[in-house]
Amino acid sequence: MTGPRAVVEVTVTAMTHRGAVREGNEDAFVIGALTAAGVDTIDPVVVRLLVEEPAVVAVADGLGGHNAGEIAAALTVRRLAEHAPRSAGVGDLLREINAELYELAEADPACAGAGTTTAGLWLTPHRVFWFNVGDSRLYREDGGYLGQVSVDDSPVADWDVPGRAVDRTNLVLQTLGGADCFEPVRPHTGTERYVPGSRWLICSDGLSDLVDVAEMERILAENSDDDVRAVKALWVAAMNAGGRDNITALLVRC
Repeated sequence: MTGPRAVVEVTVTAMTHRGAVREGNEDAFVIGALTAAGVDTIDPVVVRLLVEEPAVVAVADGLGGHNAGEIAAALTVRRLAEHAPRSAGVGDLLREINAELYELAEADPACAGAGTTTAGLWLTPHRVFWFNVGDSRLYREDGGYLGQVSVDDSPVADWDVPGRAVDRTNLVLQTLGGADCFEPVRPHTGTERYVPGSRWLICSDGLSDLVDVAEMERILAENSDDDVRAVKALWVAAMNAGGRDNITALLVRC
């Protein structure tokens, strides 16, 4: 006879928007079985997710300047939603998505070069697994401090000097799809534990490139009990900084 099945409840507050410059939104996100792609949310949406089996919460940022970046991002979040409950692990799933994007590009010239970055959490009832490919980011808030967990697949800019904050170029060294011919992908992954009341921030570079960590940390601290206000304030900060890219932010609270 087995005991009761473990269940974890998380709340995800999400917002995605084309920003102030781009004509369309090539970002997408997934929360369990829910996906959103090619849409603008005027206000944050809140999803309560009961984790009884593996589920993914993630952002995908279609590569700007490439064919069908929005298609790559949409396909990625759909596959994460569809296959996460049955997948042995998020690394294998991301490698499968990478291969599918190259197959799509080969089959349809309109999708040549279709690629996306991604970052997120693969949630199970007992552990949290983080992942990223590219420069979409994942942060964890701990004791009022916001620390980056994900690993940027972008080189440090040549103009960095000791004692100054590290800048990174717009070059992305690794993506899902996106190259002229097949490139294997090596996702960054790690394991976290559930800490009641903790929060993770998942975002596209439309937020992290325009709003520095100290400012995001301040916004989250000032809205420690109101995730909707926090996410909306992050979007406002990115827009006030020029909004030159699509902006997507997911705030995950356990």
